[in-house]
Parts: sequence; C-alpha cells; structure tokens
Amino acid sequence: MVITAPPPAKVSSRRIVDLWASLPTDYKESDLGSNFMLRLFDYLGVNHHQIKNEPTIGRGLKPDYLIYNDLEQPPVLVIEIKKREAALAEVSDAKFVATCQEHPRYKDAVGLSPAPNNGIIQYLDINKVNPSHLASYGLVFNGDFFQLWRRVDGLVIPMMTVKRVNKTSLPKLLKELVKCLQAPPSALVTAIWNSKGGVSKTTNTINVAACLALAGKRVLLIDLDPQNDLTTGLGLKADYAPNYFDRIYEKLQLQELEHAKDILMASIQTKSYATTDGKSFHLSLLSATKDYLNNINDAVRAHSQYVIFNKLLELIRYNYDYIFIDASPKFDNLARCLLCTTDTILLPFDSGTKSLKHAIELSAKIIPTIQVMRDKADDFTVGPWSLGLLYSNCPAQIGVGMDKAIADVIKTQGFTGKQVSKRLITFDRVKQAEFQGKPVVCWQNSQITKLFHELTTEVFLGHNYSNN
Repeated sequence: MVITAPPPAKVSSRRIVDLWASLPTDYKESDLGSNFMLRLFDYLGVNHHQIKNEPTIGRGLKPDYLIYNDLEQPPVLVIEIKKREAALAEVSDAKFVATCQEHPRYKDAVGLSPAPNNGIIQYLDINKVNPSHLASYGLVFNGDFFQLWRRVDGLVIPMMTVKRVNKTSLPKLLKELVKCLQAPPSALVTAIWNSKGGVSKTTNTINVAACLALAGKRVLLIDLDPQNDLTTGLGLKADYAPNYFDRIYEKLQLQELEHAKDILMASIQTKSYATTDGKSFHLSLLSATKDYLNNINDAVRAHSQYVIFNKLLELIRYNYDYIFIDASPKFDNLARCLLCTTDTILLPFDSGTKSLKHAIELSAKIIPTIQVMRDKADDFTVGPWSLGLLYSNCPAQIGVGMDKAIADVIKTQGFTGKQVSKRLITFDRVKQAEFQGKPVVCWQNSQITKLFHELTTEVFLGHNYSNN
C-alpha cells in the first residue's frame, strides 16, 4: 500500500526539529503538551476536533491525548507524554537506551512501574479500556525519548526500541506517525520457531492460525521449510505457483509493485475447512517446492534475501490480519529471513533439555542481536519481539520432578523473560489430523483443540504484551 504524504501542514518537519532543539532539558509536561505537541499535530494535519483529552478511558485510565481519524470510530493513536529530564539529556548515546529503560520516567510512560495505574500498555489493554477509546497505536514521548507501540487484537508490542530524540530520529518519527494515521493496520507477522527440531513448530503454527481464522481473522501462512510439512499438513500443493519468487523479484527490481502484487496474490492458494460443530474457516498459503526453496536458499545471500522478502511482505501486509512464517530449524538463509522479517516469535520447546536451551538462547541472545542489526540497517520499526517460551509436546502426565527440572534449567540459564502458561499436551488426534491434511482444531470436541484455543487467546486475542 502506498502511503501518501501528509496534507498541507501549518509547520514543516524542519520547524518541528528546530522547536524541539529549543526546549529546555527540564521542560515541564504541561509546557511540552501546549508548546510542542500541538505543533507536532499541526504537522500531521490533525485538526483540533480530532484530538481528545478524555477524562477517563476506562478503569481510571487517563492518557494525555487520543487522536481520531473519525469521531464515530475508536481512536487511531493514544499518546502519553512526560516531562524532560536533564539527567537523560546528559547521557551518552552509547548508554542512552539502557539508561532510559531503567529510568522511572520511561517506566511510568510505558506502564512498567511496580503498580502501574497508567502508561501506554494499560491504554492499549482490551480488558481495561472502553472499546470506543481503544486505539491501534500508542506513543510515549518526553523530549528525550520516544517509542511507538501497536496493538493487534489483545497483543501489545513495541514497534521499535526506545529511541533518543534528536535531529535525525525526530523526522523519522513524524513519517511513521503519518503511516499510523493514514494506513489501515497491517498484519502481525509471526513465527512459532526453534532452532531445535521436533518441537511441533509446524503443527502449532497450523493450529494457532486455524484458531485465529475461526475467530474471524484473515490469516496467511508462508511455508519456507523445504520439507513442506506445513503445506502437507494443510492438504495443499507445494507446486501450486512455480517460481513465484523469481517472477516477483523481477517486478520488484523494475519497481512494478502492482504487477508484483498481482503475481503474489495469484500464487496464494486458499482452502476452506469444516469443523465438527458445523462451522467453517479458511486459511491461505504461499508455498514452494523443496527444490525451489533449496535453490533460493543457496543462490541468494542472507541480507539480500531479507531485503527482497521484506518487500514481498510489504505487498500483502494490508490484506491480512496475521501472517505466519514457517522455516526449517536449520539456521540457514531462509531461517535468517524469518528472523529478520517477523514482528514476533513464539518459542516452543519439548521435554528435552536441548530444545529448552535453544529457545532461551533465541530469546536472550539471538533476538536482541537481530533487533540491533535491523536497527543499524536503518529499519526504524524493528522486531522480532519474543512472545515467550511455550511448552509443546508435553506428556499428558507430567510430574513435579519434570517441572522442577525445567525450572532449574530456566534459572541456570538466567532466563527472566515471559513463559506462556498454557501447555500443549501430545494427543493422537494431532497425528490423525496430519494424515488427513487438516488442522486438528477441525475436531472441536478434542482436548487438544481446547488447548489451542486457550493458547491463542492467551497470546493473541486476550490482553498480552511483550517488550523484549
């Protein structure tokens, strides 16, 4: 989708930057609102009637601003501002992010204080905010730092690492705010992945996607695993669109975006599935044969592939609510492509120590490294963000001893991130579904179907947030 420039504005981005540069390093919150934010709104082309200072948006929550495109619809953007801090202004660039993340002003703005009553996470909480006041995006800003957040159903995640306000970053923020205000919400791109095989990443991907489709969401799955297990598990064909990647790449090189999108949409196959309780849902799939995926993996350098694949995703992000990517556990170019283009990653592990350690390493080391890499590559909005550890392929009867063993590994590895509370138990029905080329959630009375629905609600549809 093409994002147009902002409508004629009363001030230019240069004027906004100059105004920011003139602000005192201890500028009060009220002054920041009346003397700076209103000029920023002028640049965005936001009229005064689109800006609301609601007395409360639910459960005593009081953000500074709600920005509407249409007053008959929920707001697009919720904003929390804080006063400037002279101490933050003096911190070096090298230490700014780490210092800011531990600063009370930032924690209060985000809602990470010990007993948060406000903050952007709360303002995007579907359980706390009245639907008429529930925005799709959130911004925290104090003149020293800023950070954009997004909400997809119940999930709340950052769109970027916390940024220092300066003459380079501020114009980029303005452009990103234009996108938030003018474009429809784009798909959340997710992977359920581990570099250790045998943890049911593909089975989990299929069935979480099916649960979302049953909830009325538009879902696309992309099979980048040369084994094509995801394609087979959906009862579809890997050779449905031969050489689609090459044909799209050629059009992208020529900047023929509409032609590239036409080829891409024609390469997607869609199938409907019936459930045992008389309902139906459909899933869309983009796949390729084993030989073709191996050729792509071998022929294209990882960085180039990431760039190309990211452009491919941009063509269809606005056609879906969720996009799931599946790749081989082998850490090859296609797996790197997955890590470099997803917004979020859910990390499954089984009863083996190796899969748990791999998942922890991904969350604690590899994901942050990818975020930094993308940030340095001038990807203003970056990911992936970890959705936590998911105990998958769990035995039906798990004893206290196994729970303790898992907890000991997590403690020994120093993992302090999120752990999904729902566990996925192994059932024969899953294998039966695979033989029939259907998601197991087609059998609505199955115990594993209930677990998948509960997992999907916990991670995506109910309130959940990630900031690491």
